[in-house]
Amino acid sequence: MNGVLFSFADFEASFGPEGVERTDREAREAPRFTPEQILHGQRLFATFRVPQPKPTEGHRDAEEG
Repeated sequence: MNGVLFSFADFEASFGPEGVERTDREAREAPRFTPEQILHGQRLFATFRVPQPKPTEGHRDAEEG
């Protein structure tokens, strides 16, 4: 979201082992998605465009020469 990769080590350094335990517990206790929510998400993500790969240096040389 802010361009910085998430790190569990940084999370634990910031919030301590209690924060990691609380986050793990909250994730385990969270309600599961319903089949309707899963289908809705699949339909939504299917509309996302896949970005084109960036040309590599080798391809650029081949096009120029």
